[in-house]
Amino acid sequence: MRNKRLRKGLVTMAGRLGLCFLLLLGLAGWAFADDDIPVTCYKDGSRVGTATVFDWKTAAAACNSLYYDCRGKCAGCFRDNDYFDDVCVDAYRNEFLR
Repeated sequence: MRNKRLRKGLVTMAGRLGLCFLLLLGLAGWAFADDDIPVTCYKDGSRVGTATVFDWKTAAAACNSLYYDCRGKCAGCFRDNDYFDDVCVDAYRNEFLR
């Protein structure tokens, strides 16, 4: 009986330690996320302003939330070293080159 309780207590403690480890690992990953990405916001081909994002997929959403003139129609463009042109993302997350 005593061994059963001890085993159950050890399993519970191991589960809690594992959960704490996973939580800390997740927080550390968030704290050391990739660098921020400077984005230029465009509406109808005209430059509206700039924004900073941590995920390129949110470039248009950042522009549209920062600038009232966008009214959901701005695209966010950023420099990608793989391309000669800037890569742009519209509000529907469609990618295109500028």
